[in-house]
Amino acid sequence: MKEQFKTRQQLADELGVSPKTLYRKLKVLQIEIPRGLIPPKLYAEILERICN
Repeated sequence: MKEQFKTRQQLADELGVSPKTLYRKLKVLQIEIPRGLIPPKLYAEILERICN
């Protein structure tokens, strides 16, 4: 099955936080997300860094 690009909202939902909280967490971790959809590889990296 092909991996799909996801939105910030989908990432926030998966983490159980609001998009604004997600933005704050990413800022603390110094992770920049390009505008638009999040590529699968970056999505996985973000999940790994936030969950650890």
